[in-house]
Amino acid sequence: MAWPFARLSAGLMLFLFLLPQLPAGAHAEQLSDTDLGRKVMVDYIVHFAHHLQWPIDVFNGASAPFRICVMGENELVAPLTARLHHHRIQGRMASLERVNDGEMLRARRCQIVVMGDMGAERLAQAVGALEFFPVLTVSDVRRFANLGGMVEFAGSGANLALQLNKTRLDRAELKMGNSLFRLSREIN
Repeated sequence: MAWPFARLSAGLMLFLFLLPQLPAGAHAEQLSDTDLGRKVMVDYIVHFAHHLQWPIDVFNGASAPFRICVMGENELVAPLTARLHHHRIQGRMASLERVNDGEMLRARRCQIVVMGDMGAERLAQAVGALEFFPVLTVSDVRRFANLGGMVEFAGSGANLALQLNKTRLDRAELKMGNSLFRLSREIN
């Protein structure tokens, strides 16, 4: 499946504007600072798990779990645990795991790594260590996509946006359905 917008420059970020999800009065620094923000993020993380295509060789056999891992200070552990309980993704049982600093080899075996607040330098090192591996990196840390992350949850109030780093998605050989790009627009 070919990527839409193939003519875009390699370093281009795509914004996806999603319908308003948060109340107008919410002005948290990060989406994960509120219950509703955490719910929205978990919903999208699970949506990504179901709609992205990973190379089959990332799984160690037919019974291997679909691994979603968390790194750094992360408020999403509890809602992800609740949502993934007995959940199947692409026919595999979902597994939620914590990955600590210095465990990048373990992080490379995850399909999705949700990165919490861990400081810009450590965050950049972590996404750099995962750059050419088929691991989707997501976070609501400000400027995450600029630091090399793949999906940044951005916005405040009634505006929620996903900033995608298409270059990193391409390097990881993760295939995303066209449905995610329908609401996108180019950002210079």
